[in-house]
Amino acid sequence: MNIRSRIITWSSALGFLVAALVMTATPAVARPAPTFRPDCAVHVLNVRLADPGPAVYQLWGQLCQRRGASPRTVQVLQPGGTYNHTYWDSSYRDGILSYVNAATAAGYATFNFDRIGTGNSTIPPYQVMSIEGEAVALHDIVTALRAGFVGSRAFAHVISVGHSFSSAVGAVEAARYADVDGFIDTGLIHAMSDAAAVFLPTANYQANLDPKFAGRVPDGYLTTIPGERGFYHSPRTSNADIIALDEVDKDIHSGVEGPQIIAFALSSPADAITREVTVPVLDMVGGDDNLLCGAGAVDCSSVRNIRAYEAPYWYASAANVTFALLPGVGHSIQLSLAEPVAAAIMLAWTARIVH
Repeated sequence: MNIRSRIITWSSALGFLVAALVMTATPAVARPAPTFRPDCAVHVLNVRLADPGPAVYQLWGQLCQRRGASPRTVQVLQPGGTYNHTYWDSSYRDGILSYVNAATAAGYATFNFDRIGTGNSTIPPYQVMSIEGEAVALHDIVTALRAGFVGSRAFAHVISVGHSFSSAVGAVEAARYADVDGFIDTGLIHAMSDAAAVFLPTANYQANLDPKFAGRVPDGYLTTIPGERGFYHSPRTSNADIIALDEVDKDIHSGVEGPQIIAFALSSPADAITREVTVPVLDMVGGDDNLLCGAGAVDCSSVRNIRAYEAPYWYASAANVTFALLPGVGHSIQLSLAEPVAAAIMLAWTARIVH
């Protein structure tokens, strides 16, 4: 197999990542409070949910970059199910867990958006939502960024970044359009734990029953029942304040997309669309991910185990897939105290891809 597995350890003295045989530890650290905030501008794009199809859905996003910079590379940041753009730009302790801050400080631009059906973007009837349709919307975003329709500057390089559900969207988009320079998959492999099979049907309910969304969204959208967000976190790299903020910032998800992501996760290697992805991929998993790891799923105690399990799902002769494991980290990687480690891995990988 031409699928490479690296483990990447954090070197705080040198400030870069070192390739090794196996990752043995992830320090639970947070970066210092930022001394700057990037310049950000809101852009609303008209996108499609079918190809061919009309661009009648308004997608809200923020293009951010370091003040005075003109980056040639933009990272497109997609939140997962029941999340919105705050996942990548958390306000926790003045932004110490903000990946937008980290990526822009490293010299990249970010386009951090609310997926259709969430946040400030159009919320259509829940039945029109699908992984395939959201992949079309993502393709429209990539096209707009490359063409200079966002921020009046055409980006030479585009990296798409997904989390959980949106990692499936990113995989479908990369497989069908091959229009990105690389794809970062976080919080998704082809597995579902026994714990997840119990949690998912019982921890979600109609969003209109939730005080945050009651009367504001169409029927058929779901959110988590108050008090359930802790499932996405590990006590080793999280705390009560992070989980409470996760509850405040939570969003909604179309009811028809839940079964779709389960089918994606449980597909066989022969049927997996990831085998059609030919761009470089970084696949990052938290070792304490209750959805993907443990009984009924994968032993996430080592990156070797994840590589051995997941490698058959990727197109071996073309895709350059790097696997990274973050021990002690739960499902919501960017909302953990180890987020700076995750960000460093993602940014070092990006630097290798776009030079």
